[in-house]
Amino acid sequence: MKITISSIIKGGSYSLLCFLLTINFVSAQSFFSAQTLPQTANYGSITTRLVPESIVDLIQKQNFTFEQWATFYHVKTNPNGPAVLGSYKIVNNHLEFSPKFLPDAKVRYIVTFSYPNLAQLLSSQLAEQAVYSDIVSFEPPETTQPEITSVIPNLEIVPANLLRFYVYFSSPMGLENPYDFIKIEDSEGKTLVDPFVIVPEGLWNIDRTRLTLLLHPGRIKQGVGPNMTEGDILRAGNVYTLKIDSKWKGASGEPLKDSFSRPINASNPLRKAINVNLWALKAEQNQIGILTIVTDHPLDQPLAKRMLFIRNKEGKILPSQVEFTSPEEMKILWRPDGSTDLELHIDPRLEDVCGNTPLYAFDLDGETRVESSKEIMLTFKVQ
Repeated sequence: MKITISSIIKGGSYSLLCFLLTINFVSAQSFFSAQTLPQTANYGSITTRLVPESIVDLIQKQNFTFEQWATFYHVKTNPNGPAVLGSYKIVNNHLEFSPKFLPDAKVRYIVTFSYPNLAQLLSSQLAEQAVYSDIVSFEPPETTQPEITSVIPNLEIVPANLLRFYVYFSSPMGLENPYDFIKIEDSEGKTLVDPFVIVPEGLWNIDRTRLTLLLHPGRIKQGVGPNMTEGDILRAGNVYTLKIDSKWKGASGEPLKDSFSRPINASNPLRKAINVNLWALKAEQNQIGILTIVTDHPLDQPLAKRMLFIRNKEGKILPSQVEFTSPEEMKILWRPDGSTDLELHIDPRLEDVCGNTPLYAFDLDGETRVESSKEIMLTFKVQ
């Protein structure tokens, strides 16, 4: 990727603009230079030209919050809008900003550095009085079209009170409203009205390659007026289709390579707490340890990968990795340390695909739930 900058200089001395990795002289007069990185959590950074050492020393003593930094050095999508979230640091008397989230290739950002605002924040007189402002565009590298790599849970039959779908993409998606491109149709091809809990801009992971779709939970009101009833979005015995439109564009500006369609066969709701005592565990060990687990409920896979871990009898957590072979079967791989008697620890916040936990069913009223932060433990022996 590369970042292009066009200058709107307002006073002060000038320095040469240069780009790292992709060198492109857009203007010979700019206060800023931009470094681009591969598509990572950092993505890239925008750096000021050399700031006088005396001023850098004053800034270093302050330990500014993000809000304080943004009063004198900020990136915005429009002059009156909020500052783009990110982090600041000082590198060899240059001030560097790195955006927190993947920028949109189609958006032009305004980057501004104001010595007067800095002086006001420091309550100090500064010799420098210039204000610098540039237009910044983040241009992603050449990529293939984004693809949908998987949608989970990958179940032929789902409980009618299914809580989430996770949609995975091969590369970061853009900032378009995801709900404009995703729908659920009934068996007659009619689109369900508002099947998802709308989260502004979508519920994404940090690099915008996984979207979480929350279905409205059970007991919501359906229908109009006196015909209004309570129930799940999906109804047991009915067949639906989840559809994703290929017009949806990735961060590169390219649309999805293909549209997506999957049938949803709704069965009876699953409204029971997870019972870990019904789990079947089998452990074996060679170069690595492998614990195969068959669960009583299909689990929420992203949560399970963060909420299951192995300890030895001394309480040491062993490095491990969770891999699903089906929605109700997984393998936990761990690095052996010679122990044969081990413990599987389960975070009580673990959920199945319907939001049920080991402590309660999702649909229980809040006052009847028993909350606990205590881990649940199952012991097993390596064979």
